[in-house]
Amino acid sequence: MQKFIIIILGLILGTASVSAEEYLISQYRAAPGNFPALIELVKHAKWAAYGSEKPVIMRHSNGNHWDLMLILKHNPGCRADSACSEMSKNYENALNDLVDFELSFTASSETSWSDIQRQNQNAGLYHVEMFKAAAGKHQALLHQRHIENGYLSLTGQLTNVIFTNNLGSDFDVFTVGFHASLKSFATSPDLTTEQIEKAATDAGFKNRADISFNLREQIVGHQDTLAVPVK
Repeated sequence: MQKFIIIILGLILGTASVSAEEYLISQYRAAPGNFPALIELVKHAKWAAYGSEKPVIMRHSNGNHWDLMLILKHNPGCRADSACSEMSKNYENALNDLVDFELSFTASSETSWSDIQRQNQNAGLYHVEMFKAAAGKHQALLHQRHIENGYLSLTGQLTNVIFTNNLGSDFDVFTVGFHASLKSFATSPDLTTEQIEKAATDAGFKNRADISFNLREQIVGHQDTLAVPVK
């Protein structure tokens, strides 16, 4: 299994250099009967020894095959630190006894770890979308995610945290929405059709319908998942 991969990468959007933070993303599927033990392991792991606060821990609800997904501030110096290295080794050994599947990879986001933690405080539902870019469409896909956030902002809706894969996964871009509840996630903006159409064009789309069509032009694969927090 690939775990705690050490890399330092920057993220460049367009011609401007953008400051990005790096995250460790892990997805686990427990072996039959091991799910409660997996939750306890993840909740009570010695994350301080890894050099981070407790990760964002989400439990799959609908749309995918993993049981838990973690978002953690990446520590690229873990292997050189004895306490961190020991914690990592013990954690990995414990995981091996509990899970049938693991995917761990690193990703970058312009959203800071402190802002992710702030959004997570009141989250009752996560909307996770993971995308595989078509050939030559990586930057176009990333651009689409950013201007869709612009549309969401213009219509008074919650924007998504955008991540780009660095190493370890075949997903190129994924987004996470930190929603208060299923009701707030599903509630449409109280705007007229004209206002919504204008927001779409102001954000950079041809029209409202182009939001989904534009996305489909950039991808060859897509996973759409709902999850709830593990406190």
